[in-house]
Amino acid sequence: MLGHITNMSGRVTPVCATWCFFLVASIILFRFHPEYKKELHLDWRSIIKGGQQYRLITNFLCFGGKFDMASMINLFFLCQSGMRIELGRSFRFLLALSLCGTGLLYCDYHRLFYTRHSPWTSHRLILSLICLESWSHPTELTTLPPLPLPPFPCWLLPAMICAQNHFLFGAPWQSMIAPAACSLVCAVILMIYDELSFMVFSRTHIKDPTRLNELLGEHGQPGSRKSNKYVDVDQDMSADCMDWDDAMLKGKKSQ
Repeated sequence: MLGHITNMSGRVTPVCATWCFFLVASIILFRFHPEYKKELHLDWRSIIKGGQQYRLITNFLCFGGKFDMASMINLFFLCQSGMRIELGRSFRFLLALSLCGTGLLYCDYHRLFYTRHSPWTSHRLILSLICLESWSHPTELTTLPPLPLPPFPCWLLPAMICAQNHFLFGAPWQSMIAPAACSLVCAVILMIYDELSFMVFSRTHIKDPTRLNELLGEHGQPGSRKSNKYVDVDQDMSADCMDWDDAMLKGKKSQ
């Protein structure tokens, strides 16, 4: 995977960059010390009976297999979609990681959508992030190099990746069900979180009740400004600042 996914790119962000560092470091560690795989992989018997809860985290931070084309694709997807999800909002990205990771661990423990337990779940978590980004921008067009496909909506990207992994790398198509299901639940929770965060921000930083009600869509035509409310907040705050500057200039001229 040497191409670029259109409309799925991002920039360097701290949490995602740190995760990439641990994934690359695990490849180097297991290359020279393969015995550490037994200490870091997901083993439910060691977690429950041995008290080794750290395995719940280390299995997400490591690539258990050898460094091959699949690992390169995972790193590419993480750099593209994961960093776009974070975009400076590290707490929101950590929340998404926690929700998707918890869902994947639940599915693996109860073997939902799987026939056996998996020692490493970092690949599934990256797939969940890709699905999460696809649900956030479902109508945007994207491509998936090197497949010779025309642009398609982002909501089709998980199915395309599933087909690519199945036909090119022999991965079972069932492996995409759990990441997609966990990402759907995470997308709903994050949508509620974003709405609550906006309401708290609006009531804290916007003092004019009329302007606040207009932004929240409580008066006037329902939903008239709801889709662009984040942009409206910035524009209205900028307008307030411009009005204040004009008033200050007029006051100085009158003096």
